[in-house]
Amino acid sequence: MARNTQVGLREAYKNLKRRLRLGESKVLMAQVIRKICDEAGIREQELRNGGRRISQARAMISYYLSHELGILTAEIARHLGVCTSAIIKAIQKLESQSEK
Repeated sequence: MARNTQVGLREAYKNLKRRLRLGESKVLMAQVIRKICDEAGIREQELRNGGRRISQARAMISYYLSHELGILTAEIARHLGVCTSAIIKAIQKLESQSEK
């Protein structure tokens, strides 16, 4: 019985750590998005739209969140209101531009 309690406590601790990480990542995502939007001179709501300036900002946000903070592209897509493939393409395009 004590072993089951230990297993249950470990699982509860893992779940708590995961929820805390998710909460932290949402705060970090919001900060990154706000900063890049401010620098690009666009509103956060515009990230759901198209346009060169908006696409560039979305790519920069996506790249940073994915590569620097390790946030999954699906989570980034949900937060920005676009599909996952749009995030992946934006990151790839930004990477190919930086290689040139």
